[in-house]
Amino acid sequence: MATTHETTGVGSAPHSSFIIHHSSFPLWPVLCVLAVVTILAGYLALIISNALYLGWSDLTSFLPRERLWVRFWLTVRTSTVATLASLIVGIPAGYALSRLKLPCRTLVSTLIDLPVMVPPAAVGVFLFGIVKAFPVRQFTELTGIRFAHNPNGIVLVQFAVTVAFCARLMKASFDGVNPRFEQVSRSLGASLPATLWHVTLPLAKNGVIASSIVVWARAAAEWEGLMLFVGGTMAKTDVMPFSVYLDWNGGMMGWVVTFSLVCVALAVISMAAVRTIGGRSYVW
Repeated sequence: MATTHETTGVGSAPHSSFIIHHSSFPLWPVLCVLAVVTILAGYLALIISNALYLGWSDLTSFLPRERLWVRFWLTVRTSTVATLASLIVGIPAGYALSRLKLPCRTLVSTLIDLPVMVPPAAVGVFLFGIVKAFPVRQFTELTGIRFAHNPNGIVLVQFAVTVAFCARLMKASFDGVNPRFEQVSRSLGASLPATLWHVTLPLAKNGVIASSIVVWARAAAEWEGLMLFVGGTMAKTDVMPFSVYLDWNGGMMGWVVTFSLVCVALAVISMAAVRTIGGRSYVW
């Protein structure tokens, strides 16, 4: 009897455990779906409430106005230039972080990621100190390049905020490429630049495209650094996120809501482009 009791006791533990897990399992997917629905409902509530606050008639009257489109195209132009500059630096930097054995690797990665963690307003302060010090000050005086109250300053701030972000995303894109393909290319006599151009970049294409779109969207959303480093000049440095802040201070709530909704639309379009153009990338 003792043996029978022990056997029954040993066999009953897994059975009871299975009942517990089986009964609680359907609850977890429900909670997960509920979390997703909560996030989406919050986003929709924010957008719909602001649209209702502005009113459909006011929204349609603000959208065709030149004031909106001047700032829209200023945002698009400066963000595109800043993204191209970030890609020129970010692609080789991301490749180095992914493939090369750098000395003090942890320290280098930490310093490169620093602008990602530092508040954008602090980046604007640091840029102000850089352009006032040697040799940048002498260079700007010699060439006549201006950053204060100038689109050049917008591009510089957007670049400073996004270049580290771009390098980190490019590293993730290159990490998704199997190094064996590059080793085979090198063993067949291809140089490192040729391998990068003909093997690594094509294989990392989806990640690079998706990362570029995200970097562009981040540049288009920047305004805190602009507030301190560039300053607000109507139709010259007030990109759309900056216009939201300036119009809020001016009490022009119609323009505040309109610019905010357009910024949200840009973000939605950017993420949709990441999914469609970028494809199933390692980054996303």
